[in-house]
Amino acid sequence: MSANRNRNWVFFLAIGAAILFNYFNGTFDSGIEQSPMDDNQYRHVVLENGLNVMLVSNPKADRAAASLDVNVGSLQDPENRPGLAHFLEHMLFLGTATYPDAGEYQKFIGQHGGSHNAFTAQEHTNYFFEIDPAQLQPALDRFSRFFYEPLFTEAYVQREKEAVHSEFRSKYRDDFRRLQYAVKAVMNPEHPASHFATGNLDTLSDTDDNKVRDELIAFYNQYYSANIMTLAIYGPQSLDELENWASQLFSPIENRQTQLPRYDMPVFSQGTLPLDMKLQPVQDLLQLNLVFPMGSTLAHYQTKPAHFLGHLIGHEGDGSLLAYLKQQGWAESLSAGLSSDTRSDSVFQISIALTEAGLAHVDDITEQAFAYIKLIKLQGVDDWVFEELKQIDELHFQFQEGRSPVSLVQQLSMNMHTYAPKHYLKGDYLWSDFDADLIKQFLNQLKPNNMLRIVSNQAFSTDKTDPWFAAPYATATFSDDVFTRFMAPDLADGLAIPQPNPFIPQDTALLDEGEHDTPQLIQQSEGLSLWHQQDVSYKGPQSSLYITLRTPLSQQGAKEQMLLDAWVKLLNDELNSFSYPAQLAGQGYSLYNHMRGLGVRLYGYRDKQDTLLEKIIEEMKHYQPDEQKWQQTRQELQRAYQNSLLKKPYERAMAELSRYMLSPSFDESELLNALNESSLDELLNFQKQFWQTLDVVVLGHGNISAKQLTTTGELIKKQLLQDTQGTEVPRKQVLQLNQGMTKANVNAQHKDAAMVLYIQGEGEALSERAKAGLLGQMLHAPYYTYMRTERQYGYVVFATPYPMLEQTGLAFIVQSDKTSSQYLLSETERFMQSFELQLLDMSEDAFNAHKQGLIQRLLEKPKNLREKTNDYWREIDRENHDFNTAQKIADEVEKITKEALHQYYEKHVLNPQSRRLLLHYDA
Repeated sequence: MSANRNRNWVFFLAIGAAILFNYFNGTFDSGIEQSPMDDNQYRHVVLENGLNVMLVSNPKADRAAASLDVNVGSLQDPENRPGLAHFLEHMLFLGTATYPDAGEYQKFIGQHGGSHNAFTAQEHTNYFFEIDPAQLQPALDRFSRFFYEPLFTEAYVQREKEAVHSEFRSKYRDDFRRLQYAVKAVMNPEHPASHFATGNLDTLSDTDDNKVRDELIAFYNQYYSANIMTLAIYGPQSLDELENWASQLFSPIENRQTQLPRYDMPVFSQGTLPLDMKLQPVQDLLQLNLVFPMGSTLAHYQTKPAHFLGHLIGHEGDGSLLAYLKQQGWAESLSAGLSSDTRSDSVFQISIALTEAGLAHVDDITEQAFAYIKLIKLQGVDDWVFEELKQIDELHFQFQEGRSPVSLVQQLSMNMHTYAPKHYLKGDYLWSDFDADLIKQFLNQLKPNNMLRIVSNQAFSTDKTDPWFAAPYATATFSDDVFTRFMAPDLADGLAIPQPNPFIPQDTALLDEGEHDTPQLIQQSEGLSLWHQQDVSYKGPQSSLYITLRTPLSQQGAKEQMLLDAWVKLLNDELNSFSYPAQLAGQGYSLYNHMRGLGVRLYGYRDKQDTLLEKIIEEMKHYQPDEQKWQQTRQELQRAYQNSLLKKPYERAMAELSRYMLSPSFDESELLNALNESSLDELLNFQKQFWQTLDVVVLGHGNISAKQLTTTGELIKKQLLQDTQGTEVPRKQVLQLNQGMTKANVNAQHKDAAMVLYIQGEGEALSERAKAGLLGQMLHAPYYTYMRTERQYGYVVFATPYPMLEQTGLAFIVQSDKTSSQYLLSETERFMQSFELQLLDMSEDAFNAHKQGLIQRLLEKPKNLREKTNDYWREIDRENHDFNTAQKIADEVEKITKEALHQYYEKHVLNPQSRRLLLHYDA
């Protein structure tokens, strides 16, 4: 304990020094606690109408963004109008008094290289956009008017009902939704959390004396009030200018002094719990969920009792509940934490993905979950655990990485409802005071007689269905002997509270800035290439270490692809207990298979990174699974392959597009057949073959020196490449389609239809990629407006550039609950014809705005080291060692004339003999 506290002392001295450094450099803001590495400027203001506003200025910003959050959602739906809050979210986008055109906002945002969206949660409705910074003020002008002059045009009310209904239908076979609504079916019917939240044609239909538009306006007038709204704006403009815009544009929002409702009734009626539920999913899922209602935790953000408990129960290291369940062969994964948290109550959930063997031991697993909870009561509510979590989050906050502007403003606008102003940025990371009594108060709610247990399995017999998603389920009470086991559980051998985390970094010193602007090839020998860039431009001690092991085995056939899948899954499972504490401490890793072999990515604090890498390399080279592990992995892979065939039709079509166009590729049916014919001996032989012929490429980027990377290279060479021959492993090939239309059916199981029309460009020329990118940006908003808003064909509608590797292309994607794929194709072709007139009539100013919007997106700077590493890694993969693909495409965009783009449109989009592939599905 004393060593741990000494480590904390050194750590907090480092943080204090960093804060003082930033204070004397003029970036410290005493009003709002921000990371020392955060170079944004912040200001919190309250407008005269009571609207809370957070302003964020960064002169270097190359994107602008805004988010407005209304502190109401589906819980506030009128009892007779389920889904009204969600429907209102949809309707706000469809015209205002100043901008009455239903697609004007979308068109403006898209024209200037931006994006927008919104979502409705239980107590939040969040609207957001990002855009070219030069267009922030006119975008805010359009955005702000949603909240004080929406039209709610009668003609669009019925149309948008159809869109909401399509969204509902698109998720009808979604197992997450089915689980959610099976739980709602047994909740207290008086509690609004039990109600239908999405909305559909039934709940939003008019009656003789009750028009949905009237109720929509009444709901808006009741709840869309400045005093329960929050706004965050980010841009390169000064704080004064941003404040001026906020005041001018958002002050017209009326303050109706709205009081937010609270719900005093219990989430589950008295006497309902404990309850045992059997649920029949659509996919082949084996899942155990233990659900516990408890009080709201929102007011306890500085002590985080639920987070504390989720950390201990959800731990995956040695001695953890998951480690024990894996040793028994009963579980694949486990998570624990809040599944909802509102002003009135919250729900804590333990979710366990079971193996087939685990399905037969559900009572044993449940008993050990309660045994572990009992162990926490006895030994786990300790201040050292709290201090460690505090130390880790202080570290994460100090070296917090940059994020996208739209992500930042969304988080801020939601945090502003819960945290004190000075904690708007730090609240998620804040651990102020250890409160053992408070933690135990919440821990005491995790008890058998407060539990809803849900077990999911396709083979279950059921006698009920929920009224909205038709999820089949059955409920029963626990037998006395089983319940007694839960109340007085026997702790299994090996279960223990986690030990102090050995991966918390002690050395956070920064190297000097490197000499090179891009990675340099510092070593190349047979079978191994080392790329390096020392880069501390983001002011953090993080580094990226990316490794690819390319092997010709990966492209030989479906069996080799399947064996690679299995091996990666086995390795990740074997490494999990060791690597989990590292990931908690900010030392992330992923081990995955890709088009040319196997990849390893490490990202995090440089200190302790080599310790994790050495363990990964050791397991890769020497781990050999036994028959039990192999059989369990086969079962898991079988379910994964089978479940991929049950995805939404448009998702299946997109997967089929990649399989069809990229060679060699193998579909799930081929992989399943290979899996059914495989054995452990074949896997072990595959492992031996893997090391015989390899091409290894490594990128070290960030707070890592060339000497350190060279040492890593020597480790890789010694451990992995001693008996290996170097080789060249080509990238996959892109199929060149024949002229005219090629058609292919999609294998799916769904009631919706889907269409994906892929139009292939002529090659990899940068000028082609520039034109396809510009066309995709121009088509996106009008295609959406035509197919979704005006024609109401479906909730899922996209028109987008769709490159395959470097091969250019465009894709039109629609999923519909009421229209055949052939009709979707006809309407898409009708849209294509009509868009030609829009392109011809487009003014030069509008055309140039589209060009500048795309250029701005192409040249957007990476927000953090990881994004920059990913950009470099893609360039290394495509062998562009100038690392300037985006700049070269932007240069080509600048050259495009309207006439040239129209010629490209005629040749590729309108020409029926252009190379195109139609992937379609009809129920």
